[in-house]
Amino acid sequence: MPNLKLDEALILDQLSPFYSKLSVIQETRSTNDDLKKNAAHLEDATVLISEKQTAGKGRNGRTFVSNEGKGIYCSILLKPVFEPDLYLKLSILSGIILCETIRQYTGLIPTLKWPNDVLIKGRKVAGILCESSFQSGKQPTFIIGFGLNVYLQDFPDDLKDIATTLEDNSSMPLDRNELVTEFLNRLAIYYQRLDKISLEKMAAPYELRTGTPITVHGPKTTYDATIEGIEDDGQLQIRVGDQIESLISYEITIREIETE
Repeated sequence: MPNLKLDEALILDQLSPFYSKLSVIQETRSTNDDLKKNAAHLEDATVLISEKQTAGKGRNGRTFVSNEGKGIYCSILLKPVFEPDLYLKLSILSGIILCETIRQYTGLIPTLKWPNDVLIKGRKVAGILCESSFQSGKQPTFIIGFGLNVYLQDFPDDLKDIATTLEDNSSMPLDRNELVTEFLNRLAIYYQRLDKISLEKMAAPYELRTGTPITVHGPKTTYDATIEGIEDDGQLQIRVGDQIESLISYEITIREIETE
C-alpha cells in the first residue's frame, strides 16, 4: 500500500548525500519564492517540498494549481560554480529528468513540451519553473521548481480539458515519496556531470527529436517549423523553410501531420 502522505524522514532515508537539507511543509504560497527569499542563508542543494501551494507559479506569470495532497510541489536551491551559459541547459535537463522519472516509475512515456512542460496524451501533467539570480558580490543562485499532478483531482473549468494526473493514466499504486526521491536522485547524478551530457540524446524519447514537426508560439507570432536538434547549451535548433534558427524561450507544441 503506497504512503499517501509526504514523509520527510522517509524521503531523507533514500535521498542522495548531494543534498544538504530537505524540508516538507504543509502549506506555502510558493516553494520557489520561499527559497528565493532565504537564499542567502540557505546552503547549496537545499530542497523544499509542500503539500499545498496557494500561489504556485508557472512560466510567463501563469499560475500552477497546487491542490493539497494531490501532487508534488518541490523546489531545489542550487548555488552553481559553473558558468551561466550552462543555466539554460540545466533548465531543459530538469524537464527531461522529470520525464525520465515518470517513465521509470509508471511506464508511461510523456512528451516534453518545450521548454519545460510535461504532457501525457496531450494534457499537462507537470511543469517546471527555473529561476536564476545574479547580484554583484553574491553567489549566483539557480532554483528548480516543479509541480507534478499525481492523484485524481478536480481542476478549474479552464483547465479541465488541458490538465491531467498520473493517476488518470496509470492503474498502478502511486507514492509521492518514491516519485520525488527518484527525481531528486536523478538530478543529483546529472547535475554533477552537466557539461558532459547530450541533451539531444536524452530528449529524443520524449518527442524532442530531429524531424518532429512543431508550431512555435512567441509573444506576437506563431509559425510552423521542424526540430533539427538541441544544441549543447540547451537551445533548440529548428528549421523554418530553408533557414536554421535557435530557440531559447519560446514555447512549442508538437504538430500533428495528417496522413492519407
